[in-house]
Amino acid sequence: MLILYVRYLAGRPVDEIRCIAQTRRRHRCTSPVLAPEACGGRWILMPVAAEVGQLALPAEAMAVYHLAALSYAEQLRWRSQRCPQHAATPTAADLAMADWERFDPLLHSEHIHARLPTLRRRGGPADHPHRGMRA
Repeated sequence: MLILYVRYLAGRPVDEIRCIAQTRRRHRCTSPVLAPEACGGRWILMPVAAEVGQLALPAEAMAVYHLAALSYAEQLRWRSQRCPQHAATPTAADLAMADWERFDPLLHSEHIHARLPTLRRRGGPADHPHRGMRA
């Protein structure tokens, strides 16, 4: 996942990332970060970039869930892992840590996919572009 020009690895597929805010009943919010009414990102192929001084990487391109086209506020909402409702309520405490881990192409090489995720039906619209791969 590319948020604010930094690559992150999510703990689960894009459509399963949940809000980490605490509800009024002191439970974790069950809303997804990828809200139906909010704009999401899109899958693109990007070059696999090694850090300076690292060995060459086996793949030339990798699939990345790209959020850079979203507004700064939307990208902050994603990085803080909050649904639109809880992003608008900054006083709500976090009940869990965000699932993001900064992506390192050498440590996370098993998550490098040289093809975009396939679109498939799983109880949702046929053209749902967020299913499947971890960002």
